Amino acid sequence: MTAKTAALILIAAFLLCGCQPDRDADYVWHDYTKRLEAVLEVPFESTDFAPLILPKAAHQMPSRLNISILQSFKLNHCKLGELIANHNSSLGKVAPPSQRLIYHIRFIQLAPACIASLDDAALIATQRQGLAQKQQQALDVFIQMLTRDRSINKRLFIGYDSLTLDEMQYGRLEFESALTQLNGIKLQIITQDWQQIEIDDLEQTLAIFHRHPLLNQYLRSLSVSVFELRELNDYLFQHQARAACRPGHANQQQTILQNVFHKYYLAQTQAYLSQLNQLHYRLSQPMQQLFEGTIYQDYVNAHFADDDDALPAQLKRQMKHHVKWWKDFRQSCNIAIPGS
Repeated sequence: MTAKTAALILIAAFLLCGCQPDRDADYVWHDYTKRLEAVLEVPFESTDFAPLILPKAAHQMPSRLNISILQSFKLNHCKLGELIANHNSSLGKVAPPSQRLIYHIRFIQLAPACIASLDDAALIATQRQGLAQKQQQALDVFIQMLTRDRSINKRLFIGYDSLTLDEMQYGRLEFESALTQLNGIKLQIITQDWQQIEIDDLEQTLAIFHRHPLLNQYLRSLSVSVFELRELNDYLFQHQARAACRPGHANQQQTILQNVFHKYYLAQTQAYLSQLNQLHYRLSQPMQQLFEGTIYQDYVNAHFADDDDALPAQLKRQMKHHVKWWKDFRQSCNIAIPGS
């Protein structure tokens, strides 16, 4: 084999791979719908897709503890004093929400030992007041981090990318681990189990949100699937008579429809929805738990809750509606249900 021949083979292989589309939600539904449209020979006209919009979170700053320069010198022997000094620096003043939460929890963790070492009654009273204040504000600061952190925020937006059929579970275990860690911090704040909070690992946890697009791809996949299946069902039931078998006719169209059902609904579309449902099952409870009590609660519940008006329940209803269409079609053509 010459070098030129080998190069041509490599180029041909590259082009062949490049022609294989990613089977994401948009492709799966477009492919399935177009094949049904071609068989029924009736144009499919869809409305515009409009996903839910993520609400905008307000920015709030927790109140700060004011101590004099002289009092701050008296804290130099404590780790708390170093923490406060770093936070009061120019970098501390512009710290992102995650760093503000880290400072807040570390203050609560370090304050008791520092207070116990003081002999200044006024400073002791000030520090006790500050500790109680920060304990009271801790959950609000955590919620501010959830709703203002860029890594989390960008994963809640529904963009243009959805999950692909062959990589639906990519990054799931790591993302579940991140949800578990954040929920653990939230629960420990609520139960005031301050010393058990591993807050120094927070940035590593948030980095998982930054790396993996699983969440916003799931949100788009779910939203697109509910929308497309509802539109497709309306189209199919509107033209149901065109699909029904007629006695005494060849019904070649129905044979093609049967092939579409097996190759593009069962093997591709239903397989996609099945894996999407598995993701919902894994992420539903921790996502709702994490964002409970935040401005994002209703938005998250709409995509993960099992309420009748939530998108997962809507998808299940549309799937049953779709199966009914195929069942009616099979009965009209006296086609046995697979596996019966």
